[in-house]
Amino acid sequence: MLFQFVGSYSKKDKKIFKSAQRQDLKIILAYLKTPLQDAKNIKFEVFDTREGKQNADPNHSISRASARFAEMTIYRYWEPKDDPHFPHEITHLVAHTWTKPYKWRVELDTWDDKKIVKTVEMVSTSFMQEGLAIAVDDIIFKRKLLEEREYKFIDDWCREQIDNMPTIKEVINLNGFGSFDNKLVVPFSASLSKYLLQKYGLSEYKKMYTSIKETNSAIKNVEILERLFGINKKELLADWRSSIS
Repeated sequence: MLFQFVGSYSKKDKKIFKSAQRQDLKIILAYLKTPLQDAKNIKFEVFDTREGKQNADPNHSISRASARFAEMTIYRYWEPKDDPHFPHEITHLVAHTWTKPYKWRVELDTWDDKKIVKTVEMVSTSFMQEGLAIAVDDIIFKRKLLEEREYKFIDDWCREQIDNMPTIKEVINLNGFGSFDNKLVVPFSASLSKYLLQKYGLSEYKKMYTSIKETNSAIKNVEILERLFGINKKELLADWRSSIS
């Protein structure tokens, strides 16, 4: 792993941050059964201001941390008083090594509300990529999900909103994923990935994850999911609901 710090960080601060990322990477690689050599090129650009991170991030995202696949880089706003651990973005980059990425042209939101259109690298769909990263946060790091200034475990978020949950077809592609409130669709994406990982295992999950694409229709992606898991979408959703009840 390579690190670049921008701002007033002491040697001790840098040592603490580097150690946290290396610990998290080791745990994630073991859980996702991904060889170290596939993730050895991960880079961190760390900023002591949010504005610094936002301006350096190629996609100009408003978030505190962003993983960029083509650069194999995590852009992170971090102050030494804060927890240096944030495994979410590392999971994104590790999973990105699972197969050869495809290209997808998409309009992106930015921190300054200026839309940009870019061709980006993907290995799955936005719904499943986000779902996996948060599921790993939950399963192996026991981290709660923050939505609307509240921290809750993903299954708790879903149980509270179970009657309003979308269908898989409605959200498996970005157009649908982005059309629902985050506090509903983000926990759903993560809880469903958690269920699939624990029910069918990592190997089968990886096949599904690397087979669905934003360049496919939602119908085709659901058909791929059904074929690989050997269950139709209604039964799958019912089984997931039962698993968190």
